[in-house]
Amino acid sequence: MRSNRETWKTRVKAWRASGKTAPEFAAEHGFEASTLRWWASQLRHEPTASARVQLARVEVVAAPAASALVVEVGAARIEVRDGFDRALLRDVVSALGGAR
Repeated sequence: MRSNRETWKTRVKAWRASGKTAPEFAAEHGFEASTLRWWASQLRHEPTASARVQLARVEVVAAPAASALVVEVGAARIEVRDGFDRALLRDVVSALGGAR
């Protein structure tokens, strides 16, 4: 025998698929619209099979260090390497019209 929860889960699903109002659907099936709405609200927060969390193994692999970062401002192309002078780069980009 199916549980009461499973019975109402089936009824709520059928009601939603029917396109009918709760009173219309409930009257056709012999129960109260308020009960149908109550069960719908209870079941709304129940996770579905597709909403369940699935875990996966993730392995972090160190990426090779980038040899340089390329900044393009207009037609200018600036290659920035590790240890660059931030103030100098800011001044160069500003002079090229990129920091507006």
